[in-house]
Amino acid sequence: MGQNIDRTKAKAEEVTEISRESVLLAISNSQRMRVLGLLRVKGPMTVGMISDVTGMAPGSVSFHLKKLFDAGMAEKTDSADGDKRKSWWKANHRSMRPAPRDDGRISDAEYTYFQSVAVTYESLYERYLDSVNDLPQEWREVGLCEDRTFDLTPEETEQMCLELDAVAQKWQQHSSEEQRNTARHNMRKVQIVMQAFPWIP
Repeated sequence: MGQNIDRTKAKAEEVTEISRESVLLAISNSQRMRVLGLLRVKGPMTVGMISDVTGMAPGSVSFHLKKLFDAGMAEKTDSADGDKRKSWWKANHRSMRPAPRDDGRISDAEYTYFQSVAVTYESLYERYLDSVNDLPQEWREVGLCEDRTFDLTPEETEQMCLELDAVAQKWQQHSSEEQRNTARHNMRKVQIVMQAFPWIP
């Protein structure tokens, strides 16, 4: 699952490695991952705000936040608008992954986690497809959806992944600089999902 690569990649942001299987299982839920992703991307939010964005019932949002809290992934934070009646939540980590194992194998808990990640990615792209016709034309004309298969050695695969990660880091840094300065016209958040793994026909 690219764990040897993860040990050597230079990261633009802190990555929290999760070794406790109970934590991996607690966050192995696509709805929960969506809530956590919102907190990471948009910053602190209330239950009501998360419910409005996701369409989840407030009770379901609260349930997932409680599970994330128990797993150490999210916690309550100070009210952004001074209204003490609202509960504001924030993510505790910007990025996470299962801790690498020496033999490169994955446990049952990691398997469940990666399955949830796969469902989360699929749902993310489906939400884009559902709304693409409502986007401005210039946004409908950009993007990437393709797959390619190569004949590579493990060493070459690792090098390819390092180079792809460096490109992503470059644009992540560019995005952060733009946010610190003035946001440009027509700027919006863009998601990139990268996966590389041995092809199994």
